[in-house]
Amino acid sequence: MSLNDPKFAVILATRNRPEDAARAVRSILGSATALELIVVDQSDDSRTIEGLERFASDRRLAVVKSTEIGLARARNMGWRRTSAELLAFTDDDCEVCTGWLDGLTRALTQDERVGLVFGAVRAPDYDRSKGFVMAYAPQFRVARHIREKARVECVGACMAVRRSVLEALGGFDEQLGCGARLRSAEDTDIGMRALLAGFHVCETPDAAVYHYGFRTWGVGVGVIHDYMVGLGATNAKMLRLGKLQAIPPTAALAWRWLARKPVVDLNHRPPRMARLRSFLSGFRAGLSASLDANGRFLPEHGSGDGGGP
Repeated sequence: MSLNDPKFAVILATRNRPEDAARAVRSILGSATALELIVVDQSDDSRTIEGLERFASDRRLAVVKSTEIGLARARNMGWRRTSAELLAFTDDDCEVCTGWLDGLTRALTQDERVGLVFGAVRAPDYDRSKGFVMAYAPQFRVARHIREKARVECVGACMAVRRSVLEALGGFDEQLGCGARLRSAEDTDIGMRALLAGFHVCETPDAAVYHYGFRTWGVGVGVIHDYMVGLGATNAKMLRLGKLQAIPPTAALAWRWLARKPVVDLNHRPPRMARLRSFLSGFRAGLSASLDANGRFLPEHGSGDGGGP
């Protein structure tokens, strides 16, 4: 697939970050000529839409206003509004680097069995005495089976996926991710379910974004708690769906916890016991929550928070 193929779409979810969203949109529109960009705006006011009016003359851009909240929900809404065969995702506090789409495309089309690709997330220069910016530097790796899940980290700020994969899996799990009940890890979950469905998952350093999501030490405690709740729920789901085949990646995760530092750069090593408590909270929720036929968590009874079709 060529970058001149008009069947290439980028999905950007945003909420209450008008300046960040404008920076992300500018970088995406500048990354390639033949693309479609769908922005799903879940903001509480009109500032984001007003800020994006400067790009209104660019016919590649469509902005969709949504009153529903949740990153996974926004991503599902976005990819379902396009017929593109190749779908890329990044976050509203990111700026894509030169060659971003080229790198994602090369990795995704190297082998028809590769269903998802994740790239690098770089931190700009910042005051490391005051907080952190989450970053991740992958090597080129391919996981071919759920037993190899530990080979890929699945960071959704730099991600591309074949449409056929999302259709086969029913989309992202809307009970996971920022703004949802289980707080994070919708990206880890889609990678895990893709492996269980027989698709390969790749990580590449050749596609990158800059992440401007600086968190002070105080705010970061809550952010890391949310990360770990979602990861706990997703790993519980992996054990439920993968059974014995999920033991190797679970064991690899346990070894990392016991003997190694986090593979994601957080500019410090968060307290181990606090992370474990948050992980176990999510793990318990993931063990008890009902699953649909696609392996997505169902909403809690009476919550009225339904997933996608």
